[in-house]
Amino acid sequence: MTSKTGPLLAVLLMLVAATATASTITASTPTLVYATGFEDVTKTDAIHLSMGIPHAFIFGGDGGAAAWMEGLDRTSGITCHSGSRCVGMELADITKSKRCEFKITNLKSLVGDQLFVSVWLYFPSDWQLHGPTPQWYEIADPNTITVSPYAPYTAIHVTQQPPSSAFGVNVDYRDLNQVQHFLGSYSGFPLPRGRWFQLQYYVLRHETNGIVRVWMDGKTITDSSGIPTRNVSVDDWATIVAKIYYNSKDTFSPYRLWVDDLEIYNAKP
Repeated sequence: MTSKTGPLLAVLLMLVAATATASTITASTPTLVYATGFEDVTKTDAIHLSMGIPHAFIFGGDGGAAAWMEGLDRTSGITCHSGSRCVGMELADITKSKRCEFKITNLKSLVGDQLFVSVWLYFPSDWQLHGPTPQWYEIADPNTITVSPYAPYTAIHVTQQPPSSAFGVNVDYRDLNQVQHFLGSYSGFPLPRGRWFQLQYYVLRHETNGIVRVWMDGKTITDSSGIPTRNVSVDDWATIVAKIYYNSKDTFSPYRLWVDDLEIYNAKP
């Protein structure tokens, strides 16, 4: 008589193995792989700093955006989160440049398939959105790949719906087919302006069971799992720790953002 338990047992063993593998991945011991308060960092050219890890500032054009070392290249009247130096970013003319983003690359070599970032950001006290609806402003991308169409990726947006002066924060996810999904949102968010605030996020890169978690000043914006966060055709990936990117119909300028005290781990501490 033929046993029917063989195939079932094989499936069960496969499921147990997969569960054990996932547990091993998510239980990795966190290691701080890079940290800087930017105190000894200088600009080496228009798009690079002396950081010692692969990175670049991406402007999406020419002449309308810039990055600098606050306290060294410029003095804008703000106090850095720690010490006397931090990174300044601006998008001064959207007709010349479409974005200003601080991208950390080669993450496969740096952290593997898990990433936890803690970074401090600063908006001016009078910061607000302008232009037609919908009003949105992208401040960071926890995960992306390095070639077009950059999917799958996640993006953190600040939103504002006039005439209300209230802000919202949401996390936008684009899958491999560029279909948009919203992973989480916080309406009526008390957006910190005129003071430093902490952005933290965790990413587990996986073809089907990825994880994305985002916190602002300790408030959970999203805690999402079971989403594809890895493009199997592109092994390397990147993160954008600070970004100025918004509705191109918004012609207001300049938008500015400051960055300090960056920490990168290979798992959630």
